[in-house]
Amino acid sequence: MEQFLILLSVLGVIILIYVGTMYLNDKTEIPEECREAYLEAQGCKSCSAFRKDSSSCGFKDALKIMEDKQ
Repeated sequence: MEQFLILLSVLGVIILIYVGTMYLNDKTEIPEECREAYLEAQGCKSCSAFRKDSSSCGFKDALKIMEDKQ
C-alpha cells in the first residue's frame, strides 16, 4: 500500500509540473524578434501538404514548395 501511495504521489507531481509548464507557456509572450518566424511557421503548409486526390502525404510536393521559397 505504501508503494502505491509513493507511485501515486510521484505521478501527481509529474502531472502538476506538466500542467504548470503548459500554463506558463501559454502566458509567455512571443519575443518581437521571433514574431515574424512564429507567424510564418503558423502558416506553413509543409506538414499538411497532401494531394487533393488522395489522403497520402505529399512530402515531395512539400519539399518542392520549400525549394521554391529559397
